[in-house]
Amino acid sequence: MSSIKRYLAPADFTVEESWRLVEWCREIGADEFTVDCIGSDARAQATTWQPFEKLVKPFSLGEDTRERMSGTTADDLTRSTRLWEMNPVTVGALQQALPNGLLSYDPEGRGWFEDPILYREGSLLLGVLSHEAFAVLRLTVVESMRLTAAGFPSHDSLPRMG
Repeated sequence: MSSIKRYLAPADFTVEESWRLVEWCREIGADEFTVDCIGSDARAQATTWQPFEKLVKPFSLGEDTRERMSGTTADDLTRSTRLWEMNPVTVGALQQALPNGLLSYDPEGRGWFEDPILYREGSLLLGVLSHEAFAVLRLTVVESMRLTAAGFPSHDSLPRMG
Protein backbone atom coordinates (compact mmCIF):
# COMPACT_ATOMS: atom_id res chain seq x y z
CA MET A 1 0.00 0.00 0.00
CA SER A 2 1.57 3.26 -1.16
CA SER A 3 1.13 6.17 1.22
CA ILE A 4 1.26 9.92 1.04
CA LYS A 5 1.86 12.40 3.84
CA ARG A 6 -0.63 15.02 4.86
CA TYR A 7 0.52 17.60 7.39
CA LEU A 8 -1.70 19.08 10.09
CA ALA A 9 -1.39 22.34 12.00
CA PRO A 10 -2.88 22.52 15.51
CA ALA A 11 -4.21 26.02 14.78
CA ASP A 12 -6.50 24.49 12.12
CA PHE A 13 -8.29 22.27 14.67
CA THR A 14 -10.60 22.93 17.58
CA VAL A 15 -10.40 20.59 20.55
CA GLU A 16 -13.52 18.80 19.32
CA GLU A 17 -12.21 18.50 15.78
CA SER A 18 -8.98 16.92 17.01
CA TRP A 19 -10.99 14.19 18.77
CA ARG A 20 -13.18 13.75 15.70
CA LEU A 21 -9.93 13.18 13.79
CA VAL A 22 -8.98 10.45 16.28
CA GLU A 23 -12.32 8.72 15.65
CA TRP A 24 -11.79 9.07 11.90
CA CYS A 25 -8.37 7.43 12.30
CA ARG A 26 -9.96 4.59 14.28
CA GLU A 27 -12.47 4.11 11.45
CA ILE A 28 -9.64 3.66 8.94
CA GLY A 29 -7.75 1.23 11.14
CA ALA A 30 -5.86 2.95 13.97
CA ASP A 31 -5.55 0.13 16.49
CA GLU A 32 -2.87 1.19 18.98
CA PHE A 33 -1.22 4.32 20.32
CA THR A 34 1.51 5.75 22.48
CA VAL A 35 1.94 9.07 24.26
CA ASP A 36 4.80 10.57 26.24
CA CYS A 37 4.55 11.95 29.76
CA ILE A 38 7.08 14.63 30.66
CA GLY A 39 7.78 16.03 34.09
CA SER A 40 10.00 18.67 35.60
CA ASP A 41 11.29 15.87 37.84
CA ALA A 42 10.64 12.15 38.36
CA ARG A 43 8.05 12.75 41.09
CA ALA A 44 6.05 15.22 38.99
CA GLN A 45 6.15 12.86 36.04
CA ALA A 46 4.92 9.95 38.18
CA THR A 47 2.13 12.08 39.68
CA THR A 48 0.97 13.07 36.19
CA TRP A 49 1.35 9.55 34.76
CA GLN A 50 -0.41 7.49 37.46
CA PRO A 51 -4.04 8.53 36.81
CA PHE A 52 -3.57 7.92 33.06
CA GLU A 53 -1.91 4.57 33.61
CA LYS A 54 -4.71 3.44 35.91
CA LEU A 55 -7.22 3.98 33.08
CA VAL A 56 -5.20 2.43 30.25
CA LYS A 57 -3.41 -0.41 32.05
CA PRO A 58 -6.06 -3.06 31.21
CA PHE A 59 -5.49 -2.25 27.53
CA SER A 60 -1.70 -2.39 27.56
CA LEU A 61 -0.13 -4.13 24.58
CA GLY A 62 3.28 -4.10 26.24
CA GLU A 63 6.27 -2.75 24.36
CA ASP A 64 7.23 -3.20 20.74
CA THR A 65 9.50 -1.42 18.28
CA ARG A 66 7.73 1.49 16.64
CA GLU A 67 8.56 4.62 14.68
CA ARG A 68 8.46 7.79 16.75
CA MET A 69 8.27 11.48 15.88
CA SER A 70 11.43 12.47 17.74
CA GLY A 71 14.56 10.98 19.22
CA THR A 72 17.95 11.93 20.55
CA THR A 73 19.56 10.54 17.36
CA ALA A 74 18.29 9.39 13.97
CA ASP A 75 18.68 5.80 15.16
CA ASP A 76 16.36 6.61 18.09
CA LEU A 77 13.43 7.43 15.77
CA THR A 78 12.56 3.72 15.83
CA ARG A 79 12.67 2.31 19.34
CA SER A 80 10.94 0.22 21.97
CA THR A 81 7.63 1.91 22.69
CA ARG A 82 4.86 1.38 25.24
CA LEU A 83 1.60 0.70 23.43
CA TRP A 84 -2.09 0.60 24.27
CA GLU A 85 -5.12 -0.62 22.37
CA MET A 86 -7.25 2.11 20.80
CA ASN A 87 -10.81 1.89 22.14
CA PRO A 88 -13.38 4.23 23.72
CA VAL A 89 -11.82 3.88 27.20
CA THR A 90 -8.27 4.66 26.08
CA VAL A 91 -9.42 7.52 23.85
CA GLY A 92 -11.22 8.90 26.91
CA ALA A 93 -7.97 8.64 28.87
CA LEU A 94 -6.17 10.53 26.10
CA GLN A 95 -8.87 13.21 26.22
CA GLN A 96 -8.25 13.63 29.95
CA ALA A 97 -4.48 13.70 29.43
CA LEU A 98 -4.73 16.19 26.54
CA PRO A 99 -7.74 18.37 27.49
CA ASN A 100 -6.88 20.99 24.86
CA GLY A 101 -6.94 18.44 22.05
CA LEU A 102 -4.78 15.72 20.55
CA LEU A 103 -2.67 18.30 18.69
CA SER A 104 -2.12 20.57 21.69
CA TYR A 105 1.11 21.34 23.52
CA ASP A 106 0.53 22.45 27.08
CA PRO A 107 3.70 22.17 29.17
CA GLU A 108 1.98 23.70 32.18
CA GLY A 109 2.61 22.75 35.75
CA ARG A 110 5.20 20.17 36.62
CA GLY A 111 3.98 17.36 34.36
CA TRP A 112 2.23 17.03 31.00
CA PHE A 113 1.57 14.72 28.04
CA GLU A 114 2.88 15.23 24.51
CA ASP A 115 3.67 13.56 21.19
CA PRO A 116 0.74 11.13 20.86
CA ILE A 117 1.07 8.69 17.97
CA LEU A 118 -1.64 6.48 16.49
CA TYR A 119 -0.54 3.31 14.71
CA ARG A 120 -2.26 1.07 12.19
CA GLU A 121 -1.01 -2.51 12.07
CA GLY A 122 2.30 -1.41 13.59
CA SER A 123 2.89 1.53 11.24
CA LEU A 124 2.64 5.22 12.09
CA LEU A 125 -0.73 6.56 10.93
CA LEU A 126 -0.95 9.88 12.81
CA GLY A 127 2.10 11.28 14.57
CA VAL A 128 2.14 14.51 16.56
CA LEU A 129 5.29 16.45 17.37
CA SER A 130 3.71 18.64 20.02
CA HIS A 131 6.46 21.19 20.69
CA GLU A 132 6.97 21.77 16.94
CA ALA A 133 3.23 22.35 16.43
CA PHE A 134 2.59 19.89 13.63
CA ALA A 135 1.34 16.41 12.94
CA VAL A 136 1.65 14.07 9.99
CA LEU A 137 -0.86 11.59 8.62
CA ARG A 138 0.24 8.73 6.37
CA LEU A 139 -2.65 7.85 4.12
CA THR A 140 -3.50 6.23 0.83
CA VAL A 141 -4.60 8.56 -1.95
CA VAL A 142 -8.22 7.47 -1.41
CA GLU A 143 -7.95 8.09 2.36
CA SER A 144 -6.50 11.53 1.67
CA MET A 145 -9.54 12.36 -0.44
CA ARG A 146 -11.79 11.04 2.34
CA LEU A 147 -9.92 13.21 4.87
CA THR A 148 -10.74 16.28 2.79
CA ALA A 149 -14.34 15.15 2.29
CA ALA A 150 -14.69 14.74 6.07
CA GLY A 151 -13.78 18.43 6.45
CA PHE A 152 -10.32 18.06 7.98
CA PRO A 153 -7.81 20.71 6.87
CA SER A 154 -4.40 19.38 5.83
CA HIS A 155 -1.34 20.56 3.95
CA ASP A 156 0.99 19.11 1.30
CA SER A 157 4.04 20.21 3.30
CA LEU A 158 4.82 21.40 6.80
CA PRO A 159 2.71 24.46 7.55
CA ARG A 160 4.69 27.61 8.21
CA MET A 161 4.14 28.94 11.68
CA GLY A 162 4.24 32.59 12.66
